[in-house]
Amino acid sequence: MTPTESLTGIVCKQCQFKVAEVLEGCPSCGSESVETVELKQSGTIVSYTIVYIGFGHMAKRAPYVLAIVQTEENVKLTTVIEDVTDFANVKIGDKVRFKAMDEKIGPVFQYE
Repeated sequence: MTPTESLTGIVCKQCQFKVAEVLEGCPSCGSESVETVELKQSGTIVSYTIVYIGFGHMAKRAPYVLAIVQTEENVKLTTVIEDVTDFANVKIGDKVRFKAMDEKIGPVFQYE
């Protein structure tokens, strides 16, 4: 994993929809008028599961936390929460922060 300093996404100039991916067009309205932006790196876990048996390149990571995180800008993304030592302590509402971009899985978060 190569650490990055920013969480990059796009914002649609037509409908203002933000997404934590760099795409050619807006997934909400279809407009091609999008701009690359740096997203805020702090967020909250809104849903999660503990994956005990990983698939493919994720097999070596198991067990791990797979979560939907909502950033301060209300962008929701599916991510792995790294460095969790006690899965029983993970809960909805926990604060997390962007850690790095993994070339195989995308953004990775960690507890603040």
